[in-house]
Amino acid sequence: MSAEEMALLQICMLLVLPNWALLSGLDHCGFQETSTSHNMSPWLQSLQCHNDYKSHVDCKWKAPTNMTLQVWLKEDDIIDNRSELCVPFKAEKATEGGVVHCRYKTPVFTISISHTVIFMNNQTTSLCSSSQNASQQLVQHLRARPPGNLSVSEDSDGSQLLQWSSPYPPSSSLYKNLTYQLSFRSQAEGRWTTETVTNTSMKLERKRLLPGHRYEARVRTRARLGRWSEWSPVVIWKTGDDFRQVPSLDCVLDGEKEVMCSWEVSRELAYLITYQLTCRYNQTAKFERCCMNSTVSSDASGTEVRYSCLLTDVDPEHLQLKFLLTHNAKTFKAHKHILPNSPEKVKVREKNGDWVVEWSAPAMAPTEMFYQVWYYRTKDQRSSVQLNISEGSTWVTILGTSLIPLQDYEVKVRSLVSPGYGSTYEGIPSEWSEPANWTSNEATWSISKLIYFFSAVIAATVFLTLYHTIPFCQK
Repeated sequence: MSAEEMALLQICMLLVLPNWALLSGLDHCGFQETSTSHNMSPWLQSLQCHNDYKSHVDCKWKAPTNMTLQVWLKEDDIIDNRSELCVPFKAEKATEGGVVHCRYKTPVFTISISHTVIFMNNQTTSLCSSSQNASQQLVQHLRARPPGNLSVSEDSDGSQLLQWSSPYPPSSSLYKNLTYQLSFRSQAEGRWTTETVTNTSMKLERKRLLPGHRYEARVRTRARLGRWSEWSPVVIWKTGDDFRQVPSLDCVLDGEKEVMCSWEVSRELAYLITYQLTCRYNQTAKFERCCMNSTVSSDASGTEVRYSCLLTDVDPEHLQLKFLLTHNAKTFKAHKHILPNSPEKVKVREKNGDWVVEWSAPAMAPTEMFYQVWYYRTKDQRSSVQLNISEGSTWVTILGTSLIPLQDYEVKVRSLVSPGYGSTYEGIPSEWSEPANWTSNEATWSISKLIYFFSAVIAATVFLTLYHTIPFCQK
């Protein structure tokens, strides 16, 4: 349908509408000049009206495609505030598509005349009748402001303390005449429990709440006059776990044969117990683990742990679920975690200027041992030396020449497990034994040093002899 045909159709529809001129006296809506674009309709923006200043006023506008409108004109100079219909017609030289034309006939044209134009349809006619716009009592629509700052905190006895602030300051006369309604419920249930109070706090005893459940609460207020206010934003909390009860299970149907199940436990409980989900598909089958890779997350505070598991290819109508509780454990293989006792009877004796360190194997040694020896100057442990002793040996010699003369020394020994055969033994070293003490000897001349010394003396003697003899022979 072309734009011209559409405009002609709208004109025909306007002509068959009832003549509202007879009813215009019942219009109780006033007139307001619209100057801003945010509340001006597109067709009112496009409206243009011109007159021949003799017999008629012609108006045109861009017609909407989804509604039928009539244009009415009111002459501001007329006392009875009556509006009259602008009769649609098809302009002979119309060139713009979708534009509707109408004509209002009047013989009155003076400088004081203004023509106010409005659009109307069936809805505006009904709305502007006196029966639809009766007077109303303010108190029927009056309500207080909603409370603010709703919060929840847990007492030491497990009860929940809910607190909020008044919507009015203490200086207001309304402050002392407010009534509050507090509603709370478990998120797993749909029914709210509501209680009325006159102060800005309420305590929910532990016995009224289910352990391990997530709850939400809201509050509203009412003044001496009017209705209840809007509800405040909800506050959410989770009650503490009862170790005697399993957590609440929440399952969502993701598909015809897919279900996402989740449950929450406290971080404290999650450290001790793991809840594994098991399933069975009929009454005679055994429960088997059906969630091998659950997704684990935590809340913002880190106090709650949430587990989620996607069950696929299941029959949601007949599937039965059960928690399998397991202790969180850690296994240690005995032959891989051996801590031997420390060596016993560590002592030091001198032998030919060297020092022999001896000890006894620890009592009840689990397997063959090897040892580590650590010795150092008593006043300077940074100068320490550590020796690894072969398996089975319980002594070691420390060369006297490796020690600083006349210094106090200490030595300690510890045991290590020797790797076994087949299943290898492993473990950690024992504690160091109690130290044994000794003092190094004075510096002595060794045979090698004596040989070096006498060789040097002989060489010097020969040199001096030759020095004095050769010049004498030359004379």
